[in-house]
Amino acid sequence: MKLRFKKIITAANDQSRVRGYTHRFYTYPAGFSPVFVEAAIKSLTKTNDLVLDPFMGGGTTLIEALRADRKVVGIDLNPIATFVTKVKSTKISKKNYDNIEKWADKMSKDINFKIKDNKFVKKAFTIINYKGLGKKEISNLKKIIKGSAFYLKSLNNIKNKKENDFLRLLLLRCLHSTLHDKRPIADFHVFKSKIRSNSLDMLEGMRSLDPYLKNFRNKIKIYNKSSSLSHKIKELKSKKVNLILTSPPYPGINIPYSRWQIHGRRNTTLPYLILDLERPKIQSIYNFQNPTNIKFDIYFNTMKNIFSSLRKISSKKTKILQLVAFNNKDGVFKRYLKTMEECGFKELKIKSHGYVWRKVPNRSWQARLKGNIPASNEVLLLHKIK
Repeated sequence: MKLRFKKIITAANDQSRVRGYTHRFYTYPAGFSPVFVEAAIKSLTKTNDLVLDPFMGGGTTLIEALRADRKVVGIDLNPIATFVTKVKSTKISKKNYDNIEKWADKMSKDINFKIKDNKFVKKAFTIINYKGLGKKEISNLKKIIKGSAFYLKSLNNIKNKKENDFLRLLLLRCLHSTLHDKRPIADFHVFKSKIRSNSLDMLEGMRSLDPYLKNFRNKIKIYNKSSSLSHKIKELKSKKVNLILTSPPYPGINIPYSRWQIHGRRNTTLPYLILDLERPKIQSIYNFQNPTNIKFDIYFNTMKNIFSSLRKISSKKTKILQLVAFNNKDGVFKRYLKTMEECGFKELKIKSHGYVWRKVPNRSWQARLKGNIPASNEVLLLHKIK
C-alpha cells in the first residue's frame, strides 16, 4: 500500500473531536473530519493545485485547502452551507475584530426576552412544534426565541457586512447548541451565557486562520447552486481540478440538512429564519429524495447528473475521494459504484483487500430503511476517469 494512502486511511479513522481554526463555528450535519481532509489534500495534491468540494456543507474542505495553500472551489445547494462557509473563510480586519468583540460582550449583558412579539417571534412560533411540552419548557423556549428577536433587532444597527454576518452566525451557533437535539430545553441564562463564550471562541478561531487568508479572494470561490452545473463554473471549465474531495448526501439515510430537531424529533426550519433565507419548499431536497422511498430512482438520477457534470471538468490527473454512508451493501452500495462507472469513472483500490470503513462517533441521524450496514459507518471511495 502506498504511503500516501496509509496516511489517508489513518486520518479517516481518527476519532478526535473537531477543533481548531474556524471548524467549530457551526456544526453542519454529517461534516468532514479536518484531520482526514488535511491528510487527503496533502497526500493527493501539491501547492497551488485546485481542489473542489461539490457538496461543501460546512466548508471543512475549503478551510483545509486554504491552510495547505491550495486553490479551492466549493458548491452547495443549501444556502445555509454557503453562508456558514463564507463567514468561516472571510478575512476580517483588526477593526472588525474589535467591533465584534465589543458588540458581543455588550449583547451578552443586555440581551433579554422583554420584547413585544414582532415578525420574527410570530414566525418562529409557527415553525416550532411545542405542543405537548411541559409549561416550564415552553416558557424557556419562548424566552429564548424572544431573546433572539432582541439580538436580531439590535443587529440591524450593524451596517458592516462582515461584522453583521459574523454576529448572525454567532447567534445561529448559540441557538443550535442550546436547542438542537437537546432535552430538556435549557433556561434562558444558558443561552445568554453562550454569547460571550462562543464569540471569544470564534474570534480566536479567526485569529488562528488569519495567516492563511492572504490573497484569499484569489484562492477560494463559493457557489450556491446544484453541482450538476459544475461544468458551467468558469474556474472549473479548464479541467485543471486535481482533487474532488467530498461527502455527498447518503442514499436511504435521513440527515436533517435543512432542519433542527427541538426536544427530540420536533423538526423546525428555524435556522433559515435566523439567517433570513428562503426555506426549502421540499424538506428532502438536500437529500435528493425522501429517504423512505425504497427505489432511490430520484437519488441516483440526481447523482448521475452531478457526476456527469464532474466528469466534464475532470482530467486524467483528477482524483475523486469520497466518504459515503450506505445501509445496504449488496443493493444501494453496488448501485452507487455502478452509477460512478456509468458516468465515466473507474474505481481505484485504496487497500489491497476490501474497503476502508470508518465508524463516525456521535451521529444523531439514522437510516429509515434498515439494511446490513450501520448508518453511522462510512466507506472511503477513490475514483478517476476511465
